[in-house]
Amino acid sequence: MLSSALFTRSGRVKMNLCVCSFGAPGVSGASPLRVPGAARFRSQSSRSKKITQQKRLSQRSTAFRTPRDTPYNGRPTPTAEGLLQARTALQERGGKPVGGKADKPLAQDKREIYTLTERVLMRLTPPPDPSPDALGWYRGNPMPLEELRTRYLAFVNEVLVGFTVPDYTATGGSLPTPERIAAVHLEGRGLDHYLVDSFLQYIGQKDLGKKDIHMINIKKAADMRFPQEWYPMARQFKRTWHLHVGPTNSGKTYHALKRLEEAADGIYAGPLRLLAHEIFERMNAKGIPCNLVTGDDRRIVSATAAISSSTVEMVDLNRQVEVAVLDEIQMIGDEDRGWAWTQALLGVRAKEVHMCGEERTVDLIKRLAASVGDECIVHKYTRLGPLEVMKKSLGGDLTRIQKGDCVVTFSRKSIFAMKKEIERVTKLRCAVIYGGLPPETRSLQARLFNDPESGYDVLVASDAVGMGLNLSIKRMIFETTIKWNGSEYEAISVPHVKQIAGRAGRYKVAVFKHNNQADETIAPLPAAPSVGLVTTLDEVDHRSLKYAMLVTPKPIPTAGILPASSQVEEFASLYPPNRELSFLLKTMDEAMCTAELFHVCRVEEQIKTAKLLEGIRGLRVSEKLQFCMAPIGNDPRVQEALRSMAECVGSNKDGSFLKIPNVDIEVLDIDKPGSMPVLQRLESLHKTILAWLWLSWRFPATFAPRETVQELKGICEQKIDIALSNVRFERGKKPAYERISLGDSMDIEKGAESTDVGGPPTGHGDEGEFEGTVLPQLSDNLVDSERLNQVTASN
Repeated sequence: MLSSALFTRSGRVKMNLCVCSFGAPGVSGASPLRVPGAARFRSQSSRSKKITQQKRLSQRSTAFRTPRDTPYNGRPTPTAEGLLQARTALQERGGKPVGGKADKPLAQDKREIYTLTERVLMRLTPPPDPSPDALGWYRGNPMPLEELRTRYLAFVNEVLVGFTVPDYTATGGSLPTPERIAAVHLEGRGLDHYLVDSFLQYIGQKDLGKKDIHMINIKKAADMRFPQEWYPMARQFKRTWHLHVGPTNSGKTYHALKRLEEAADGIYAGPLRLLAHEIFERMNAKGIPCNLVTGDDRRIVSATAAISSSTVEMVDLNRQVEVAVLDEIQMIGDEDRGWAWTQALLGVRAKEVHMCGEERTVDLIKRLAASVGDECIVHKYTRLGPLEVMKKSLGGDLTRIQKGDCVVTFSRKSIFAMKKEIERVTKLRCAVIYGGLPPETRSLQARLFNDPESGYDVLVASDAVGMGLNLSIKRMIFETTIKWNGSEYEAISVPHVKQIAGRAGRYKVAVFKHNNQADETIAPLPAAPSVGLVTTLDEVDHRSLKYAMLVTPKPIPTAGILPASSQVEEFASLYPPNRELSFLLKTMDEAMCTAELFHVCRVEEQIKTAKLLEGIRGLRVSEKLQFCMAPIGNDPRVQEALRSMAECVGSNKDGSFLKIPNVDIEVLDIDKPGSMPVLQRLESLHKTILAWLWLSWRFPATFAPRETVQELKGICEQKIDIALSNVRFERGKKPAYERISLGDSMDIEKGAESTDVGGPPTGHGDEGEFEGTVLPQLSDNLVDSERLNQVTASN
C-alpha cells in the first residue's frame, strides 16, 4: 500500500510513500520496503490475524531479494581492489570498452517483462470503493479515490502501451520505459516502489504542471490592476480635468454645458437616455448642431455636427474633441454601472474633461487624475436656493397636500394607490413618474406637472425624479424612508435622500409645446430662487429624514471597472470552446484582481442573461456578450423575447420584429387600457421594443426594418399614457416591518441612481433608461461583417 502524493502550494510534489508488498497466487512478490512510519493495516488487538499475516510473508518468493553478502547474478560482489584494477585497465585502453565483448541483454524476453509489469500494476490498482484496505491510497491525498483510480488506470494504460512504441523518448521522463522497468527488475529494487513513484511523478508533471500553467494564464487574463493602460490614445496627450461639485440646484451643470456650447467640438454624456435626448433637443433649439447617440437610437442632424449627446456607455473614445462633459460623476462609484463613467473618464480623448456631480467624489477624482498625469481643477458650488426640512410631518393627513407638491414612494402599486387617494381627498389631479415608464412618457408627465394650465397639480413619483428631470417642485414629501431591496426592507442611503430632496425649490421651468425647456442647464440662472421644503407623510419617518439631511455622506472610495469584450474573449480562449458564457463570466469575476483605486462591478445580471442564452447554437462569444449588454432587466416577457432574438442571430434567420415569437403585440389592440395588468403588459412590450432596437444597431442584417418598430414604439407610448390616466389602485396598509433607524444603516452607499418599481427593486433602477450593463468598449463594433455576410447569404 501507499499513501499518495501531498501537494504543496508551490505545486511541488511532496512524497510520503509507504509501500508494502502484496502477496498474490502465482506471482512472485516484490521485496518489502521497510519505511519508517509505514501505514499499519493489521489490528493490534487481533493476535490470530497477525500470525496469519506473518505466515503469508514467509511463503513469498525471494526471487527479487539480493542479499548484500552474496554473489549477484552469478558474479561476485566487486571489491575496492577490483574496482581499482578495472579503472586502470580502462585508462590503458583510452576509455574504450573491451573489443568483441557483447553487452548482455537486460531481459531474455520483453514479453516476460510486459507480463510482470502488468501484474504489478494491476495489483497496485486502487479499489473502487473506500474500503479499509484502500486507506493507503487516499490517506493524505487531496483528490477523491474515484478520481485517483481514474488517473492511475490512465497511467497503467500509457505504461503498457509503451512496450509497443519504437521510440519512447518523446513521451518524456515521467513515464517508466520498458528498458528502465527491466533494469529495475534485474537490479532487484522492487517494481512496487518504482511504479508507485513513477505514478506520483506522472500526476505531478503531466497534470499539476498543466494546472499551474493554466492558473498563471487565468490570473494574467483576469489582471485588472491598471485600467489606465487600456486607453493608449488618451494617454498620448495631456488633458485638463474640471470637476464641478455641489448640491442639487447649484448651477454646476449649467456652467459645464456653457463651456460645451463655446467649444469648437465636444461630447455630452449623461446617465439616462432622457438626459441625452434633452441636451440633444436644447442644443439644436439654440442653433448648435448636435447629434444624438444612444443604445437604441441614432439621430444625425448633420454629418459635420460638432457636438454629440449620448449616454455614458456610448461615448465615442476614438473621436478627439475639445470638451467632454460627463454628468452625474458620482455614479463612478456605483456597483453596477460605475465602469461606464470610469471608461469615459480615462478613455475620452478631450483636451478638457468637465465632470458634474457630488462633492464626495473630489478625492477619488484627484487621485485618478494623478494616476494618469492629468491636471485636475475643482470648482465648488453652493445651492442657489435654500432647502429646509419642515419641523413636522403631514401626520398622515393627505388633505394637507398642496398644489406643487411631489409625493415620493417606492413601488408601482403605492404610486397608483397614492394617486387615487390624493385625487379623491383633495380633488387635485396627479401626474405619475416611475422607472418602468418610457423616457418619452416621463417627459410628458413632467411637462404636465410643470405647466400651470395643464390641470395637473401634484406629482406622485418614485425615486426616478432624483435624476434626469426638470421639475417645478415646491415641496418634496417622502411617503416612506425605506424600500424593498429584493430580500428585505432597508433604509434609503444618505446620498439618495439628498438627491431626491434636492429637487424641491428648483426654479420655475418654462414650458413649450416642442419640449424645449429652459432650466438651469441652459438658460441664465434667475436671481430670485424659491425655498425648497422637505418633509415626510408620517411622523415615524421624519426623524430619519432630518438625520439624512444633516449628515455628510461618506466619500466615494473607488471607481468601478469591468473588462473589455476583448479581455473576456481572451479569458474564454483558456477554456474549451463548449464552455458556457455564464461559467466564464462567473469564473472571471472570481479571478479578477484590481488596484486600490478601483473595484470590479457586479455581473450577476449579465450571468443571468448568459444563462438565458444557454443551448442556443451558432452564437459566438462576442455575440453572446452583445446580448448580455442589452437592456432587458428582470421582466420575464422581455427575457423570453430576447432568447428568441438570440436564436435568430445564431441560426441566421430573419429577425424582423413582427416575426419574433413571444412578443405581446396583441396588447396594442386594447382600445382603452385602464387596468394594472394591461399597463404592465404595455411596459413589457415597450422594453422589448427598446431591446430589439438596441440589437438592431449591433446586428443590422438580422433585425430590420427599424422604421416599423419605431412606429410601434410610438403607439405603445400613447397606450401607456392612456393607461396612466385610467389605472386605479386601492391604497393598502404599509408592509409589516420594524422601522429602520437611519444611523449606520443609512450610510450604506447605494449610489444616487434610480431604482425600479413594480415589485422588488432589481438594483439597476430605471431599466427603461439604462444602456445595458456589461462589458465596455463594445459600442465601436456595432456591425459584425462576418455575421452580416452569413445572414445575407442565408436570406
